[in-house]
Amino acid sequence: MKIKFYLSSLALVFFALLGGGSFSGGDVVFFFTIILVVAGVILVVAIISDIVLSNNQKKRLQMIKEDEKNSTDFDRSVFIGDDRCKLYFDASKKQVMIMRVMTKGIKKVYIDDFEFPGQSLASYTGQSLASCTSPGFNVYDPTRRKLLTGTYNDLNIIHQVISITDKDKNKDVVVNSTIQPTFKTLRTTLKTNQTSATASDTNRLFTVFIDESHGLMAITESGKVNDVFNYINANSLPRKKGEKSTINTREIGNYLFLMDDFFKVLVLVGPGYHEIINYSDIIEVSYEENGSQLYTKSAGRTIGGAIVGGVLMGGAGAVVGGLSGASKQNKEIENMDIKILLRSTIRTSCVLHFKDVDRVLKTKEDADRKLYEKYVKNANQAKDVLSVIIDNAKQVSTPTAQPIAQPVVAPASSSVADELAKLAKLKADGILTDEEFQAQKSKLLGL
Repeated sequence: MKIKFYLSSLALVFFALLGGGSFSGGDVVFFFTIILVVAGVILVVAIISDIVLSNNQKKRLQMIKEDEKNSTDFDRSVFIGDDRCKLYFDASKKQVMIMRVMTKGIKKVYIDDFEFPGQSLASYTGQSLASCTSPGFNVYDPTRRKLLTGTYNDLNIIHQVISITDKDKNKDVVVNSTIQPTFKTLRTTLKTNQTSATASDTNRLFTVFIDESHGLMAITESGKVNDVFNYINANSLPRKKGEKSTINTREIGNYLFLMDDFFKVLVLVGPGYHEIINYSDIIEVSYEENGSQLYTKSAGRTIGGAIVGGVLMGGAGAVVGGLSGASKQNKEIENMDIKILLRSTIRTSCVLHFKDVDRVLKTKEDADRKLYEKYVKNANQAKDVLSVIIDNAKQVSTPTAQPIAQPVVAPASSSVADELAKLAKLKADGILTDEEFQAQKSKLLGL
């Protein structure tokens, strides 16, 4: 990141000088002298910066060593972290000590009634200037079902401890599985300051805690728990047995796909939100650019049982919006979305946005074309995952997902009207023939 910044600065100086006009004779010598001076200043600044950072790190490590030597009342043999922040776990005291270290001082915070669960349930992300990643830590005590999450800012330690049991709607259910909880991370990026030369990245790091045995997840960010929710209801939970996880995860673009293939439930986690979708509730998946549909795949059935489905522009493995020629047509891209049509009148669709830059992309420009190619790749991966879910979905008698708010049940007459509207749409889209439409209409009306 530093090298890129320095080279960009040098290039800007170069073009600024060129803007003054042509050079000849002594002006050429003067020009290259200026270039060498600028390059030398940049090199000196880089060297000084590296020396300062190295010296600061050495000082912090020395401060930690002296503090460990002078403070003998806390066991420090077990810890996670780095020279900026460390978490020590004292098994005899059942305490956690969070220690923030800066060259100007040390600050400590103690957490009572908490034990170290092992490395698999303790994660730490250090500060990264190159990727603008905020520091953070997440630790779960499975014995007490407590989740500790935190970050730091200057000498301030920002942390939160919550009881997962208090948030668990399935806490009274006798579980039959012994699957170990786990953490998954999601890094999201939004590009701002939109010219290709000055674009900068705004990154956010989310951590998803998964307690599969209790059908529960929690999302944390920057030392705070954003949400805790059950994705499986109490009646279905005891069906899962054994110690082997049935959840697969995929990080695609700014989304984390968590798929429980046992219960046939998809949990989508994005920037600041989550979505719970039963596999069987997905009617159709489509890809759109600027509102124009380039790909669609429908489930192999309707509510009435008719076989429908098909793909526009290729199979499940086809590349959406291929670049072999399309990018040469000076395309201007405002939106690149995957739309999931759902079998619900409460939540009819879910839209995933894959253009992570807040400006119009112009594919005639090399930088924009590369971004477009990246976003197409992400959208294509998401489309493939959702297409596989459609192919493997099985109709179930009762929903397994446990939404945060229970939907309101519509009257029977309204439900029939909704299903007729859906059938009419399928017929208008050419998915159902006239005969299939009339047959399903008759079933709904009891004729």
